[in-house]
Amino acid sequence: MPDVVYHYDVTITPDRPKKFYRDAFNKFMEDYLKGHCAAYDGSKNCYLLKLLPQPVYEGDVQVTDAHGKSMKFNISIKATENPAVELKSLKTYHNERVFDKPMRALQCVEVVLANACHQKGVRAGRSFYTKPREGYTDLGDGFELYVGLYQAAILGEQPYVNVDISHKSFPSEVTLTDFLTKQLSANLERNLETRTLYNFCSHMKGLKVIYNPPAKFGQAPRSYKVNEISREGAAKLSFTNNDGEKMTVQQYFASRGYNLRYPFLNCVVSGSAVRPNYLPIELCSIEPGQAIKRKDGVKQVQRMIKYAATSTGERKFKIMDLLYKFDHNKDPLVRAFGLAVGREFIKVPTRLLSPPAIEYRSNKCVKPQAGSWRGFNFLKTGASPAKTGYKWAIIYTQSYILKFSLLQEFSSKLYNSAARMGINLSAERQVEETKNIIATLEQYKRENYDLVVVVIPGRGTTYADIKQKAELVCGLLTQCIKEQTLSRGIREQLLSNLLLKVNSKLNGTNHKISSATHIVLDHPMFMGADVTHPSPDQRHIPSVVGVAASHDLDGASYNMQYRLQQSTKEEIDDMQSISRHHLKVYFQRQKCYPNHIIYYRDGVSDGQFQKVEQFELGAIRAVCKELRFSPKITCIIVVKRHHTRFFPIIKTTDSFNNVLPGTVVDQKIVHPNETQFFMVSHQSIQGTAKPTRYNVIVDDAKFTMDQLQQMTNNLCYMFPRCNRAVSYPAPAYLAHLVAARGRVYIEGPPLKRSLPEEYKRRLINENFMNNTPMFFV
Repeated sequence: MPDVVYHYDVTITPDRPKKFYRDAFNKFMEDYLKGHCAAYDGSKNCYLLKLLPQPVYEGDVQVTDAHGKSMKFNISIKATENPAVELKSLKTYHNERVFDKPMRALQCVEVVLANACHQKGVRAGRSFYTKPREGYTDLGDGFELYVGLYQAAILGEQPYVNVDISHKSFPSEVTLTDFLTKQLSANLERNLETRTLYNFCSHMKGLKVIYNPPAKFGQAPRSYKVNEISREGAAKLSFTNNDGEKMTVQQYFASRGYNLRYPFLNCVVSGSAVRPNYLPIELCSIEPGQAIKRKDGVKQVQRMIKYAATSTGERKFKIMDLLYKFDHNKDPLVRAFGLAVGREFIKVPTRLLSPPAIEYRSNKCVKPQAGSWRGFNFLKTGASPAKTGYKWAIIYTQSYILKFSLLQEFSSKLYNSAARMGINLSAERQVEETKNIIATLEQYKRENYDLVVVVIPGRGTTYADIKQKAELVCGLLTQCIKEQTLSRGIREQLLSNLLLKVNSKLNGTNHKISSATHIVLDHPMFMGADVTHPSPDQRHIPSVVGVAASHDLDGASYNMQYRLQQSTKEEIDDMQSISRHHLKVYFQRQKCYPNHIIYYRDGVSDGQFQKVEQFELGAIRAVCKELRFSPKITCIIVVKRHHTRFFPIIKTTDSFNNVLPGTVVDQKIVHPNETQFFMVSHQSIQGTAKPTRYNVIVDDAKFTMDQLQQMTNNLCYMFPRCNRAVSYPAPAYLAHLVAARGRVYIEGPPLKRSLPEEYKRRLINENFMNNTPMFFV
């Protein structure tokens, strides 16, 4: 590996289509800088082994794609302000403790290693995808599964390449006529029906199609990007030709000797708005290998998980198979830069934390086994306003899969189970069929009901409709259950899961960590924060902030705040008002402010840690100063979006051979300049367990690493929805639920006003939030 390489800026004009960039750059190097070796990132950066004698090189090149389309580009490369990139820093960073140099070197290494993969796979993010070797894997709705090799260079005890298998849905390579008949059951002999046209347009918009001209045209196939699907068929859709004559698409093809087979079928619209191209559907097929940025549907996610959920041994085998396929070490550029990727995974030392003791009513304690436990009577239940108990009802709409006898059975079993657990539900309750769930909720609010169990119908009224009306307007506590779930039978597990939520909503506490196994703090407040962003194809929708904070001493009872903010913005804008609200609630409950604030922040990318410290922790400190107290703040970033996996060397008792719950890694693979550790706190239900990475960015309390890890592990046992450890701490998990609830509040018509105005229109009923702060679980 050379000690130094050189970083250059690359400028390519025109700036599209980008699929030509790599070929154009390679042609430029061949024509103008023959003999020089360059690693190009496909955009604006390249790295050379030697410093060029001139500061700027420029020239024109012409490249041709697989379909015969040619493009001319002007390319210039110019040395950056500080071109020298010290690769030798990757050997010396431990001694020098300077981390900007190795970070620049790592960026160069990633570009070089990626070069080995571009010819063999389709890039999306840091992964390179190919079709699975075992053949076609249908995900439904016109999508198929591709598997990819994820790779990222990281700093640990030494530089490592983090590799993993990744999975992504790609549009299936299929003719558009086959897609219409097989996926949408369309009749090709006539214009598409409104619903079919909408679904077809939703699938096709933004995709690329291959247009295969009739053989008589003597033209090569060509790729076009779909703007939309025309409303009219080829027999009616008209345009003005080069001679100024108006003609239909059908007439144009007939004039060139080709009679359309489906003249009434709609057309693909591509090109510009001023000069659109109309392509008959029968002559188009979906281009293969398109990595699109869309949110997968429920069906795709379910089938993908079924394929991807494998044991650690199988996952490891698949990763090694991908490494063999891409074979970085044989790539000429990788070798020219003196790099090589090892053939074995590294071995890391682990520690296994003991699970905490879970305490229930009457000081009964239970010790979890493999991350789960059987619960006893709830630690605490809410005090019902009436002596007869909480006033409650079950409402549902008429359905062929729901019989009244099933609802009566559900009512009886739910009441009996609640009584056994100590929840004081009234023996008298309504089980009512209604044609209008929303109106019935308003009626029950007027009649002062405490809880309404709503059976969500398969169609019609949605979960969002119910929660918007109940929580924003009425101020009525609801517990939803899908009619499909109920129709499968009333099992004890179903009732238990429902009552865990119901007790929390009715101001109860399900369980707590026994003080004998907890990190006991003086008046702590546990905060969790998350920001959820819309998918890349929905950037017009705002990001939603969710912040949950405890108001008891056990970290079991929480209140919430949500906000709407600019799409994709990661740092929380309104943190001052959010933290002010949470601190005031804490003061109301405890008659003092917290001495410790433990802040778990989810949803932050690695480059944003400094912003979290500057803006969010700065806002919390400003509010504390305003309220005249100085707590010790500890901020721990919760990182789930990474590709580190642990494969046990010795077989474990886990059915997927995962490491056991409580496994911690804090050596070798952690960043040398950060307080960081990995933890698997949960038992994976299916597939290889994903560890959560924790970065401690602020620690006023100066906790030891053991204390931080034990406290974090314990909090994973405090999620109120289940009697098992979850994959990250309850405050962060609850913040995720808050953000998800905020997204429910904005479902429906598009938002047209400013975000502050839209938020004000969706304020949660104040009395409701004060009286039942855990309504969101």
